[in-house]
Amino acid sequence: MLLSLTFKIEKLTDIELLRQCIEVQRQAWGFAEVDVVPLRMLVVCTRIGGQVLGARNSEGNVVGFLNALPGIRDGRVYLHSHMLGVLPEYQNLGVGRALKWAQREEAVGRGIRLIEWTFDPLEFRNARLNIQLLGTISRRYLVNTYGISSSPLHGGLPTDRLIAEWHLDSPRVRARQIKEMQGAANPCELKVELPLNLGEVRRNDPPAALQVQLEFRERMLKLLQQKYCVTGFEMNNASQKALYYLQSQVPDIPEL
Repeated sequence: MLLSLTFKIEKLTDIELLRQCIEVQRQAWGFAEVDVVPLRMLVVCTRIGGQVLGARNSEGNVVGFLNALPGIRDGRVYLHSHMLGVLPEYQNLGVGRALKWAQREEAVGRGIRLIEWTFDPLEFRNARLNIQLLGTISRRYLVNTYGISSSPLHGGLPTDRLIAEWHLDSPRVRARQIKEMQGAANPCELKVELPLNLGEVRRNDPPAALQVQLEFRERMLKLLQQKYCVTGFEMNNASQKALYYLQSQVPDIPEL
């Protein structure tokens, strides 16, 4: 069935609309109940300076959402964006990207200059969205952040995560917002490669996927400890590689 591409992004505060976000999580991630962000937490987000933004279709139903919680570091307020999910039939239609740009607009309107979130570096669609299309950088790698997840998307692997830093007023982010850059240049000093078919390996050969993850973990931890920073990402069909690009210095990015 051909779906309408019409959707509207808005803040969600109505209980019934927030309840629909629970079903979005179940369908988008395949989560068991234990891993779903509960309704009460979404309500809390709307009342303590966080965010719950939803994409609603022409019938008014929530087809994608994100939520974020406020945080404080060194006396400065930032947002930790915890969950973004889009119904399977609405994925790859720009819903997730639209939600993120709406998130930036809402945060900047309140004087917030940084949003962070974690993402699975082995999920290449997410890496492309975060690094290439949104302009995030990564300087921290967390080992098995959430324990083993119930989502089949994670393949039973440790939930290793990169932390995406979205510096909302940085030149790299503003350039992507203005131009909607699809193929931003990847200046780099080093690169770390992964097989492009890793999703298939995860499904069919979990021990092999785990070995790839452990080797990637060791390499990334070492480089990030040496103060390198992930600034680019590419999926190269010719070489069948996913490439993370790193630099030792990134202009106009604050120190951690």
